Amino acid sequence: MKRFLLLLLAIGVLAACKSKKKSGSGDEPMTFEDFQALFTPGTLPYRLTPDTLQLKQPDSLRLDTAAMRFLTDTLTKGDFGKNEPVKYFPLQRIPGSVVNYMTVKAAGRSQSVGYLCFLDKKGKYLNRIRVANTGSADGTVTSLVIDSKNVVKISSETKLSGSRSALREDFYMVNPDGSVTLIMTNSNGPTNAGQIFNPIDTLPRKHKFSGDYTAGDMSIVSIRDGEDTKSFQFFITFSKDNGNCKGELSGRGHYIGGNRGEYKDKESSCGIAFQFTGNRVNIREIGGCGAYRGIKCFFEGGFVKKAEKKKKK
Repeated sequence: MKRFLLLLLAIGVLAACKSKKKSGSGDEPMTFEDFQALFTPGTLPYRLTPDTLQLKQPDSLRLDTAAMRFLTDTLTKGDFGKNEPVKYFPLQRIPGSVVNYMTVKAAGRSQSVGYLCFLDKKGKYLNRIRVANTGSADGTVTSLVIDSKNVVKISSETKLSGSRSALREDFYMVNPDGSVTLIMTNSNGPTNAGQIFNPIDTLPRKHKFSGDYTAGDMSIVSIRDGEDTKSFQFFITFSKDNGNCKGELSGRGHYIGGNRGEYKDKESSCGIAFQFTGNRVNIREIGGCGAYRGIKCFFEGGFVKKAEKKKKK
């Protein structure tokens, strides 16, 4: 009877060992399938915020050296102190159209940082970018959004004086080799006097409403051709009240009538209405766009179209 009970106990222990999920430690060599199983499966769109990074995770989920060999040993280079201990935790794995994504959390004493790793379809590590954090030395916090079209948006918010903050949004396209290409930048931060950087300046302007509309030296509504005749790209920046109130926004709008256009932000209530008349465009907010401007001014007013410079033959 005792032998029978010991046999059952041995079988139970063996089964438990086989069913236990590998966490990156142990005598058996870890395979990529084992490593991949440590990450929670996800789908696009995907978001990683500072709040997610602040959630505490048990050490039993920590990635050890055996697991990190599938990524890179320079994952956190430049983000933590030389002798600061850092723990790595798996977050999510997401299939993409060009590459696959894995997000990793690095937790140190000073901050927690999120990294977006790019792997090819066979699981080979290609590259990583820093996409989220809980707060750097200057008070900047960063978050990530990957939309359903695999466009990567990294948002950085920096606290200014009083209750004001500056928001910068960088949009990237991911290439098959794991490199990224900057597509567009939105920013409501301070600009240099007398200078306007127009991120869509070089895009085509064949549509009759495409062009640059200005109101003073530091305010512009730039319209460029969209993917089809019913859409358009736009960039708006303005400076009012001697530079005390500024705003900046860019995105993709749609024509909704003969001479009207509209933009609605998918992630907030912000919306802009465009009214084209002759060589003018009037804009007005149709939603709260406070994240992209000062609190005492709005995206509104009339802008006159600039004459396009003729190309030299």
